Amino acid sequence: MKKLNAQPEAVSADKQVTADHWSENMAGSDAFSADVYWLAVPAVQQRHQHKATAGSGHPGWVQYCLKEFLGHSVSGARMLSIGCGTGTLERELYKLNAFEQCDAVDIAPGALDVARTEALAIGASSINYSLCDIEQTDLPGNCYDAVWFNGSLHHIRELEIVCQRVRHSLKPGGWLFFNEYVGANHFAFDAQQCAAISHAFGLIPEPFRRSFVKGSYGQVQQAVPLPDPIEVVKVDPSEAVRSADILRVVQEHFEIRALNRCGGSLLQFLLHGIAGNFTPDNPQSLRVLQMLFDIEDGLIESGTLKSDFVVVAASPGKTA
Repeated sequence: MKKLNAQPEAVSADKQVTADHWSENMAGSDAFSADVYWLAVPAVQQRHQHKATAGSGHPGWVQYCLKEFLGHSVSGARMLSIGCGTGTLERELYKLNAFEQCDAVDIAPGALDVARTEALAIGASSINYSLCDIEQTDLPGNCYDAVWFNGSLHHIRELEIVCQRVRHSLKPGGWLFFNEYVGANHFAFDAQQCAAISHAFGLIPEPFRRSFVKGSYGQVQQAVPLPDPIEVVKVDPSEAVRSADILRVVQEHFEIRALNRCGGSLLQFLLHGIAGNFTPDNPQSLRVLQMLFDIEDGLIESGTLKSDFVVVAASPGKTA
């Protein structure tokens, strides 16, 4: 069987910053807690999954992709997870018996250490983890039944090269699946989106604007913490580096068979740092959330805003 040649290379200063950042700020860290992170709020997560699965009733986007596109023909399947982080995706696929072998790569050694440990804990020896920079790594041809990106494609600058490699790596009938942020590069939102986020924030009652962020814990936020693109780049140069180009570039190399718009255009930063105020045991908080959902849906459905998050299933087109 062909082996993924993923050897760690010397990395640039920018990529070292990225590797260090995601070795520390990984799934399960404070940055992704239910008190701070928008998608960790149960009601938000439920809404996101409903949209991600096109209302099909599947319990999540991974199961949706498997059932709707790969069907039951996964016996002996080989898969690749790019930007795997701590391995949540591969462990889910493993528990679903979705593959015979899964290669998984990432640039952050700390995240890979966690992924290997967690895979070992469930006996998932069929997951092969490698430290590599996908922008510098060739992929074996005609090798994979499915290639997955779970919130990692928006960290790739060389989209054209990576899409070419992924396309080349897929078997006939293979699939590209991704769950991604496709909004403004480095979160440099235009004036209209910034205004929409700020106005919606102003509609949130004060009791639900208490901060859970270190340094301001318990204080009422008076303004939405919109990101500064310059600071975003300082923290992680790869963050949303070419996110706004993802759909265009993917369409140049693949045929998009499903594009499910998941929203997030307001909610991602609207709820940042105050997410912990919205809990299942507080009906009033859920009513406020529903108001915010309705505002975001209305703005996207009217074409005023684009959906910043999507789930996509794509297959290789007829031409390279």
